[in-house]
Amino acid sequence: MVSDTKWKETANMQGQSSGWVRQQRQAREQLLAELHTWERQLVLHSLDEAIRLIESEKVEKLTGQHIHCIAEYDAITIDGESFFDKAFTTGKAVAACLAFAMELGWREALDDMVRFRVTVLGPGAGGGGAATGSHT
Repeated sequence: MVSDTKWKETANMQGQSSGWVRQQRQAREQLLAELHTWERQLVLHSLDEAIRLIESEKVEKLTGQHIHCIAEYDAITIDGESFFDKAFTTGKAVAACLAFAMELGWREALDDMVRFRVTVLGPGAGGGGAATGSHT
């Protein structure tokens, strides 16, 4: 038979263990939240750069070779202006988006990218270039 003292000690240890588990879970949730923030930054940086290119007049000079370079994580230069020159740009995804945009049409692709950006950031988030309004 367990004495009251032993039972209280056991209950106290379990309570401490439960508190430790709760702290671990909270720490993990905080780390995941920070990871998600960085993931959004990565996606948004690449998306913003694609939007910047499509909104510029330089998009008319974008070639399949440029898209191939982006897919290989290389920066491109069009008329002296660099695009996708930041580290960790998600080159293959951006290149695919630009290739589809080239086929779809720049305006339609730009409108879709801007809508996606608002979805990721939320409706209250401004930013971006001239195309951040509603283009339906």
